[in-house]
Amino acid sequence: MKSVQAIERWITAIESSKQEACAKEQQIKAIVDLWKFADLYDQGTTITQKGELQLEDSDGRIDKISVATSDLFLTPKENAISKILSEIETEFSELGDRYRALYNVEFRNPEANFDAAEILKLKSEIISGIKGEVILYKYVERIRKLPSSEFRIVNRDFRILECSYEDIQSAIDQNYLLQSDQRQWLVIVLSAVDNNCRSFLIDETIKTAAFSSGFEKIFLFDFYTSEIIELNIKATAGTAIKGVPLVASGVA
Repeated sequence: MKSVQAIERWITAIESSKQEACAKEQQIKAIVDLWKFADLYDQGTTITQKGELQLEDSDGRIDKISVATSDLFLTPKENAISKILSEIETEFSELGDRYRALYNVEFRNPEANFDAAEILKLKSEIISGIKGEVILYKYVERIRKLPSSEFRIVNRDFRILECSYEDIQSAIDQNYLLQSDQRQWLVIVLSAVDNNCRSFLIDETIKTAAFSSGFEKIFLFDFYTSEIIELNIKATAGTAIKGVPLVASGVA
């Protein structure tokens, strides 16, 4: 892995350049994203300022891979937690007056993103908390119960944003291959800060279905949870060059 000192020198050089502020920020972010991804992917990997990974094979030969990083900005959707709370409100309202109150649910910061199974666990935790059951809570920090004429659940700041297959394919389609014989990878960077949420709900099809692309490998990389998902790829007909999009051969 490239030393911290080298990374700092690259960033200092960019900051002192005469480029526009926006261009500087983009270049610095690309270096930091690639640096963290490479360290998590393989600690023996070296990165270069040109956006290359240098991997050593079993024979000691160095393989250079051109890596493009791309930020994923998701289309605003309904907060996934809102759907869960609405379902719980409906279920408890059918039980009569026993649990009638206002419940303010506070959540812990999740260490990983959600899938369908973890969302069900989250829902189960909330139900157990409202019922006062003693269990080991992974997601719920506390539930405050206040008097109310109806059964209601309040969530102030816990936002889970869904990441779908279509979101990923759209991001892939916006990135192009270079006109080069070098191996080329794409790293799609997911950031809770950039998407104004606390966590993501990763659609199951992202891990199982194939994406249309000419890149050799594509990864979905969550910058803050350090999760890396290598995506399945369905090779497209033809090869795209920089500035010319690939023509998809079908839809997975």
